[in-house]
Order: sequence, then structure tokens, then C-alpha cells
Amino acid sequence: MHQSRKEQGIERTSKRLLHADRREAIMLAREESSIEAGGELGRASVMPSKTP
Repeated sequence: MHQSRKEQGIERTSKRLLHADRREAIMLAREESSIEAGGELGRASVMPSKTP
């Protein structure tokens, strides 16, 4: 079964939009993990060690 050009264009556009959303979600997840890791490093350097 063949798709019309309009249907093909709509399908291509929807795939592009979905991929852009996925890329954005992946980038945000990576940024969040680096922010959390940076926060942990910052806390570790501020806290004094417990050994005398």
C-alpha cells in the first residue's frame, strides 16, 4: 500500500519531532547527572575528614 506525499511528509515531520524530544531528554539527563556528581564533589571537599 502506497502513502500519499502528504502522508509521507507528515510521517517524516513527526519522526523528526520525536527524535528531537528524545535527544533533548537524553541531554537533560546527562546534565542532571553531571550536576549531581559536581555537587557530591563539592560537598566532599567542604566536609572535613573525620580522622585526626
